[in-house]
Amino acid sequence: MFDSIRRHQKWLWIVISGLTIISFVWYFNPQVTQGGYGGGWGGEQAVGSIYGRPVSRQAYFDVYQESRLRYFLSYQHWPGNDDLSRQMVEREAHHRLLLIEKLQEINLQVSDAAVAQWIAEAFRDPEQKVFRKEAYDRFVKEALPNQSLRVTDFERFVRHEVGIQHLVAVAGVSGRLVTPQEAEAVYRRENEAVEAEAVFFVSSNYLANVTVDAAAVAQFYTNQASLYRVPERAQVAYVKFEATNYLAEADTRMVQDTNLNLRIERLYQERGANFFKDTNDMVLPAAAAKEKIKGEMHQAYAVLAARKQAIEFATELLELQPRQQDNIDRLAAAKGFPSKATEPFTRDGGPVDLNVPEDFSKIAFALTVEEPFGEQPVVAEDGVYVLGLKKRLPSELPPLESIREKVSEDYRKNQALTLARTAGQSFHGTLTNQLAQSKAFHAICQEANVKPVRLNPFSQNTQSLPDLPNRGDLSLVKNAAFALSIGEISPFVQTRNGGFVLQLQARLPVPEARVQAELPAYLITLRRSRQTQAFDQWFLRQMELARVNLPGEKDDEESP
Repeated sequence: MFDSIRRHQKWLWIVISGLTIISFVWYFNPQVTQGGYGGGWGGEQAVGSIYGRPVSRQAYFDVYQESRLRYFLSYQHWPGNDDLSRQMVEREAHHRLLLIEKLQEINLQVSDAAVAQWIAEAFRDPEQKVFRKEAYDRFVKEALPNQSLRVTDFERFVRHEVGIQHLVAVAGVSGRLVTPQEAEAVYRRENEAVEAEAVFFVSSNYLANVTVDAAAVAQFYTNQASLYRVPERAQVAYVKFEATNYLAEADTRMVQDTNLNLRIERLYQERGANFFKDTNDMVLPAAAAKEKIKGEMHQAYAVLAARKQAIEFATELLELQPRQQDNIDRLAAAKGFPSKATEPFTRDGGPVDLNVPEDFSKIAFALTVEEPFGEQPVVAEDGVYVLGLKKRLPSELPPLESIREKVSEDYRKNQALTLARTAGQSFHGTLTNQLAQSKAFHAICQEANVKPVRLNPFSQNTQSLPDLPNRGDLSLVKNAAFALSIGEISPFVQTRNGGFVLQLQARLPVPEARVQAELPAYLITLRRSRQTQAFDQWFLRQMELARVNLPGEKDDEESP
């Protein structure tokens, strides 16, 4: 449901792509961009600090712009106005601020030749391996100005990118000190395969053995009451301004847009041809892709028209006195707009019958009896909503009788899981005792009436095993198997749906021919990986010491 807001914001971006719609615009006056990055870290307009020293608004603005460029080059589209994009750019800005500080400390000077080389690589045709000058020119002449960026901003960004690469190499140098002998040992360890047999105890096989007793179900319900408690819910009345009702106005706006084809071409070039795909994940021809962009723009114009009408309605609604919850229904009826009510929904879930963005739930739960209406309409993919509080439902524990069927089923599954694990523990005890008496693994399994599964050979790098009852058990199986010597058995290992006991049958060394063929490339990959790990450790330590405090820091810390 929440993905819709990102798609909607993409449309709004298309329609008004000549403007800078980024979350920090309210905070910064665009005029402060005069003067470039040389504004320094200090100054009267400090917005934060690093190492206890002030960071000027100009400095943070420049770093933020660089972070937007990094986002664009990573994802082939500019960041939108949604929370996710904003948090990603702000997090990058915080990190980048520290890295640039370190570049200044060591007074690293990046040559023009290094800048040119970086640009040549960034705009290189992946197939023909040549510099795409026309793509670079479009980027500089169209994409950058369209985002209120200058060539000097991009060149500064590139110099810092080259410098940061140098920092990674220096700070991560310890990670590159991997000898061929160490790499070979790691390679053999990761690629050595094992053969094993396992006995799985799966809870679903024990469901038939569970007797559902009313008293036991009641006790289970009491013990697990927190699982059945219904969280606080809200129910709202709403008037939806459907985008489809404004298609004629969108048609007019499209006709009046003298730059329509230029906007479409810019969007196509900025995103890149590979961005536009059909339902079979095949790249669309240029004409089809541009027609798709045109359709998105048409929808965006319709949504904007719907939003204009919704704002007018919301403004009149807020002016009604006294401010009563049923005002929204009465005003809608007076103006001939249909009003509806949602089913009660939770703060995290949102209304299940509507395709609405996350803001819908946030605004709904911010409404009160005293202030029952939202000041801003909620913009969705297919229309715009004006909300009014209908009622709030407190958290409650439903009576057992109203959910007895679900509680009984949960009880059955819980008991079946207990039976499976009890059977597995018992079998492990039997297996341990009888193996000590030199009895064969298969014979013990046969007497216990359990069937061992011979697993396909697997290594630490194996990503899937077809014989596992649950794909999520693979890491547990690997951990158990590689801790054993040949012929040993594992302890009973609990899984989400039961557990297993495993016996290691054989270890299969990597063929020498494969080692000799793959080791050189593996050594390069391992050194890069270790270099990155070493740099990450250094960087985390520097972030602790820097105590970076900047706009958006709170959101950055709270983001997942």
